[in-house]
Amino acid sequence: MYTKGKSCLGKIRFFMDERGVKNVFKQSFLTICLVIYAFYAVGIERNYTAYPNPGLKANEIVSLQLLAMQKNDVLNRGIEITFRFASPKNKGQTGPLSRFIMLVKSPAYSPLLNHLDATFLNLKVEGNVAMQEVIITTSTGVLKGFRFLLSLQQGEEFKDCWMTDAVVPFEIMEV
Repeated sequence: MYTKGKSCLGKIRFFMDERGVKNVFKQSFLTICLVIYAFYAVGIERNYTAYPNPGLKANEIVSLQLLAMQKNDVLNRGIEITFRFASPKNKGQTGPLSRFIMLVKSPAYSPLLNHLDATFLNLKVEGNVAMQEVIITTSTGVLKGFRFLLSLQQGEEFKDCWMTDAVVPFEIMEV
């Protein structure tokens, strides 16, 4: 006789027999879950300590910003991380941080906060400028598009760093 069981993720199913194979599966799944959680936690912690640097590509900047906004907390650390990667030109228009927080929490950009997932479309790079379009699934399950415009910085402080100049929402056409 076999019975069904669920893993800690609730999606993977396994079968166990009456002889107790169940314990082996429990230990294995528990180990896998702990490893996955550890990588997840390290990724989030790395994001908190991330700053612009020339080693990051344009799409990696967008990925860092999206992860930060997805994991934004009551202290707005996700928004603060996103602000770090805003270009000086962008910060001149949207800053200081307190103003940027209000902007991100506005109806146009709030869908980015705590979104469920993101799909990256093709990155377009021409010289020192890049455009990355992303379709997110909001926390309520709605699809929204955002166009990230980035530039390779020439100033001394962020020389050769990709930074975000603007984020433009766009409508998703249903087919």
